[in-house]
Amino acid sequence: MKKTSTIIAITSGLFFGQAQAEIESEFHVGYNSEYIYRGAELGVDAYEYGLDFAGSSESGLDWSAGIWSISPDGEDGNVDELDIYASVSKDLGIGSVAAGFTVYTYDGGLNDDAEVYLGFSTQSCGLDLGLTVFFGTDGIFQDAVLLEGTIGYSFEVSSKTTANIGIAYGSLLDEGDFADDGELYASASISLDYAVSDSITFSPYVSYNEGEEDILGAVAADGVHGGASISFSF
Repeated sequence: MKKTSTIIAITSGLFFGQAQAEIESEFHVGYNSEYIYRGAELGVDAYEYGLDFAGSSESGLDWSAGIWSISPDGEDGNVDELDIYASVSKDLGIGSVAAGFTVYTYDGGLNDDAEVYLGFSTQSCGLDLGLTVFFGTDGIFQDAVLLEGTIGYSFEVSSKTTANIGIAYGSLLDEGDFADDGELYASASISLDYAVSDSITFSPYVSYNEGEEDILGAVAADGVHGGASISFSF
């Protein structure tokens, strides 16, 4: 807890202390039939909520920070999780570079996990392309290096509805405490964003995930799950 409090204090000083433009904020709640993270199934009937802030600094950097929590069914020993994260990004014209961190905390006295990352994103032929390297710094991610590539495409279905298609692929470059390196997961998803009002959005989704059993073992995901969330911007 002391480490987490220190991270929050540092983040507040770096981002909120430098903010010059209006801060954008959003709160959401949601439900997932399964909680899948990087190819691992971590529970079912999972309810989540999140609070995000974003803005710009005097130095020309964009920033974001937030918390996200999920509570899966605990029958199989799954525990509630709370993540704290922050990032800074810079638009280079040809694309954006981003750097950030995430701290994963758990109920039940389990140790925290943590990682930092560096990523590049751009647009080409109407596609959103991203490549990110995650460096594990604590817990199960310690010393692991993960490379993730993403492809996204969005289009308007109607004046109030936008459809989003996404593909993600992750590979361990260095296994750290995992069983092996190599392909870790692949996923494909489709979601809809329906504007209920100027500040409220309803977003159902369906996703297919496949985790590498040789690395993830019994928790490796393989199948379709879905869910929905509703977000409030203010």
